Amino acid sequence: MKLTTKEISFIAKDFDEKSQVSLFANVQEAVSGTEEKSLTAKGIYKDGKLTKKAREILEIVAAAKKCTRLILKDSFIFIEKYTYRANNKLVLVENDGGDMVFSMADNLPKTVEQISEFTGKSLFKSSGVEILLSADELLIFLAMVDIYRRNAMLAYVGHGIEKAAISLIEIMKQINDPSPNSLVKLFKQNYNYPIPQVENAKVILKKLTRKDFVTFNNGYELISDYAVFAKSFLVPETIIMIDTFNVNEKDEVIVAGGICITAGLRNIASFIMGNDGIDMSSLSGSQLLQMVENFLKCPDIS
Repeated sequence: MKLTTKEISFIAKDFDEKSQVSLFANVQEAVSGTEEKSLTAKGIYKDGKLTKKAREILEIVAAAKKCTRLILKDSFIFIEKYTYRANNKLVLVENDGGDMVFSMADNLPKTVEQISEFTGKSLFKSSGVEILLSADELLIFLAMVDIYRRNAMLAYVGHGIEKAAISLIEIMKQINDPSPNSLVKLFKQNYNYPIPQVENAKVILKKLTRKDFVTFNNGYELISDYAVFAKSFLVPETIIMIDTFNVNEKDEVIVAGGICITAGLRNIASFIMGNDGIDMSSLSGSQLLQMVENFLKCPDIS
């Protein structure tokens, strides 16, 4: 069942109660006056009202107090999907060139299979990174990762010697003026994290040293799997942004989610935002697909 945004706005009147996360509460476009005619032609309306089949699907979207949004982007493709859960039933809504396609999410694995075309299904990963960082710690860490990535790529093409030690000046330059296609730039574009100043950066680097992510040897260096991750996570290819929304008993909207970035079949990083900080992990393709499927089921986070 495919609906235009104008048709969605028109149908909203058929539901007296709409949750805060419902598509019908969030699409507000002026109608043209032709919506009932077009909906009748599609078999969605009959005798001036929704058909039984259409209502069975759309009332779940209207009443849902649990919703997940997934956006996948690479150089050429943009995919946007939503799932809505109510009364233990799940509806899948997919963006199709600006129109929205509604269906019962009976075959969620098929949707996950589509995502696997971009992520692969590997059981292996190049590194074993799992760390919990504050926002400013994350920016410092990603700046170091970006510098490692740049040095590794320059060394590969014979335009430099891959070095490990990084100065504080280099780190701050990468944060304040991030290079194109850098992880720091991506996070600055998508999240409003405050930029740490030089003195604060020194304190943060000491914290990272105590956490055994970083060492100091005439400059700052990533250690063990963190260095392996930085040297192998060279060219980001696909970005997946996924968020799940719950309306709790106080009628408040609670959000959980994050961003996943792929840089090859065995180089995937996830950043899950939580109350205690950002949980960064390296994932295999199969782990990423399992995480996506879990989110699309609209889990309880309230």
